[in-house]
Amino acid sequence: EGGKMLKYVAIASLAMASGTDAADCGTLVHDVDSCRAGYDLADLDTLMTCSADICALIDPYAIAHGSDMTKKLAGTGYGCIIEDWDGTNVGDVICTPSGGPPPDTPQPPPTPQPPGPTPDTPPPGVPVEPTPESSSSSDGISGGAIFLIIFFVGFAVYMGAGMAYRFKVKGETGVNMVPNVEFWKDLPNLMKDGALFIKNKVTGGGYSSV
Repeated sequence: EGGKMLKYVAIASLAMASGTDAADCGTLVHDVDSCRAGYDLADLDTLMTCSADICALIDPYAIAHGSDMTKKLAGTGYGCIIEDWDGTNVGDVICTPSGGPPPDTPQPPPTPQPPGPTPDTPPPGVPVEPTPESSSSSDGISGGAIFLIIFFVGFAVYMGAGMAYRFKVKGETGVNMVPNVEFWKDLPNLMKDGALFIKNKVTGGGYSSV
C-alpha cells in the first residue's frame, strides 16, 4: 500500500516538473458533488499533471477526484498526493471544459430583427389611407351634423321670433301666429308640384301644375 502511494506521488511530481503539456491547468475548476454546465470530470492524467494547480484551488484538507473513481487527490494538508480511493467521503470534483463555452462567458445578444408587416400594416413605402371610421373619430363631428344643427336652430329661432312678433305687434293668435303662414299652408302642394315636374322630365310626359 505504501509503495503504491509513493508511486502516485512520484508520478505527480514528475508531471509537475515536466510542465503542463497534457492539459491546460488554468482552465480547471473545482465544484461540489458534480461539475457545472459546460464542464466534465477531469481524467487521471490531468489530475496528475495539474496536481499542484488543483491543490491551490481546493482547501488544504479537502479531498477531490476526477473521472477515475478509484483515485483521489488530497490537498496540501495531506501533502498534495494522489492515492487510492474507496469512493467515500469526497465532496470536491475537478472539472475541465467540455469543449463549449463556459456558462460564465457572456454571449452576445441576438441581433434584433425589424418586425414584418402585419395584416393591418402595409409594407414600408406604401401610404396609409385613413378609413371612414378613423376620419370621423379624429374630426369629432361631421359637416352634415353641423349643417343639421344650424338648420334646426335657425328654424326654431325663426319660428319663435316670428310668432312672438305677430302675437305682440299684430295681435294674431292660433295658426295665424306662424310667420308666412300662407307659404307653410301651400308648402305640401308646392312639394307635390315639384315632384310631378321632376317625374315628367324623367319620363318625358306632360306637366300641369297642381
